[in-house]
Parts: sequence; C-alpha cells; structure tokens
Amino acid sequence: MDYALTAVLLGLLLLVAARFERFATRIEQGMATVNDGDSITLGSERIRMRGIDAPEYMQTCRKDGADYPCGKLARQSLVRLIAGRPVSCSGWQRDRYRRLLGDCKAGD
Repeated sequence: MDYALTAVLLGLLLLVAARFERFATRIEQGMATVNDGDSITLGSERIRMRGIDAPEYMQTCRKDGADYPCGKLARQSLVRLIAGRPVSCSGWQRDRYRRLLGDCKAGD
C-alpha cells in the first residue's frame, strides 16, 4: 500500500510540475525576422503576436474588383513598424503550430 501511495503522489507531483512549466512566461528578445504580418522569429523561437490576425504571406485579397497581394503588404507593414529595432516578446501559450503567442514591442 505504501508503494502505491508513493507512486500516486509522485505522479501528482509530475503533473503539477508540467502545469507550472506550461504557465511559465518566456521572454525572447533580439533582432526579429518578419515571417508575415503577424509572426516573427527571434533566434530559434517562432512567435505569433497575440491579438493580431493578418493575411498569410501568399494570400491575395480583392478590393473594388481587383486582386492585390494583401499578405505581402501586411508583412511589409510589420517590417516598417519594427524598422530594424530590437524586439522583445513575452508569452506562455503556444498555438497549434507550436509558435509562442507573444505580446511584443520594438525598441522602447
């Protein structure tokens, strides 16, 4: 009975530790590579910015009956916003593609 209780307690401790790791906030900073209008890469960490939903890079949109490259324009806009400044992101959740969902800022 003592071995069974010990095994159960150890299992519970492992589950609690795994949950704490999931909620640990990660902070990444450095020079960003812009992937598309709502995601960047800092070092080896892929980050999707929380609260932004931009078109995918190769996506086209239609306005006044004409197609235009809205995905490429969204990426260009984010490149201009960052403008070569260091980026800092923090977050703890991950999306279905295992990207960190982050709150980011460029420079100050």
